[in-house]
Amino acid sequence: MDLQSILSKLFANAHAVGIEGVFQFVFGQDRAFWSEVRDSSRTGAGRHSAPDVTIEVAERDFLGIMGGTANVEELFASARLKISGNMGLATLLPQIISNARRGAPATKVSMNQRYPTPARLSERVSAAQSVQREVARIARADMPLARFQGEYLAHGTPVVISDALQDWPLFTMGREASLEHFAELQGITRHGDYVKKTFSTDRDFRSTSMADFIASLDTPAKPGETPAYMGNNIVPEKLLTLIRYPQYFAREKFIAPRIWIGPKGTLTPLHRDDTDNLFAQVWGQKSFILAAPHHRPALGTWSTSPKGGLGGCDFNPVAPEYQRFPAAREVPFLRVVLQAGDLLFLPEGWFHQVESVTTSLSVNFWVNSGRGW
Repeated sequence: MDLQSILSKLFANAHAVGIEGVFQFVFGQDRAFWSEVRDSSRTGAGRHSAPDVTIEVAERDFLGIMGGTANVEELFASARLKISGNMGLATLLPQIISNARRGAPATKVSMNQRYPTPARLSERVSAAQSVQREVARIARADMPLARFQGEYLAHGTPVVISDALQDWPLFTMGREASLEHFAELQGITRHGDYVKKTFSTDRDFRSTSMADFIASLDTPAKPGETPAYMGNNIVPEKLLTLIRYPQYFAREKFIAPRIWIGPKGTLTPLHRDDTDNLFAQVWGQKSFILAAPHHRPALGTWSTSPKGGLGGCDFNPVAPEYQRFPAAREVPFLRVVLQAGDLLFLPEGWFHQVESVTTSLSVNFWVNSGRGW
């Protein structure tokens, strides 16, 4: 199949992930194609006069992406794939590729639209538990797999496992010694008012050298500015030897781990994930504010797609608007600060707001645990 036909197939159902715009692919100086996604999609040869995002990649690597032998995020991290233009649209490319490779037809989702949040099984599970007032902290030596599964996984209960990263080279070597491992790697950083634009493609995303970003972490943001955040990037293959997959799930259940790097004050507002999460704090401290899944109706929740997708909240537990969300007064929020070396188990459906207390590097592992939550 020729490149134009492959791109046409790739973007045939791209509207299902909520995008509109023109993606341009450049495979060499004289070889380019574009795909325009609106209510339907169309693809053409040559350079487009006004692309929203341009992706430069070798033809061999692109064919590897479409064949499932290469990862688009890994190619970007290693600078073998370059992006210019609207980085917000570019961040949806992995979802577009996943949908195309599954080949399933899908319903159009409006870009940056908020949809009603459906209930989940995890809400009934948490409602049946006694009220949790604090998050337990248990040393890794005292948390064998059987205890984790029986006391925490089975009931969807968060727990902090301390001293959990002692076998991680990235943890034991410290920040300065690790800088050489980030050389020649790149990530996507968030800038400006990214907090109020949660999950939106309108956020100011930029391609940034990982080493340069880490070196700049101690430079304070300008007064009134939200500090930049390198959030939710894939852990590059080069760094995988420096971390360890936690023992609490089978390796094949793990989604590719993600890395989060930022200075004091970086914030992810209240939201919930659609999978279990193991969150490892490598450097610094990070604070979590948690709420059980069954408190969804009180928190002003919304989703990114009609079937659910990512779940955001309009309620802010740090600056609560109780006149607007009166039922939130009855929500027992849990607060926990992760120290370097901690591992937080955050079950699917638990709402969480996250803020860097100090300069911070974290790695998280989303897990397809198969519990149907």
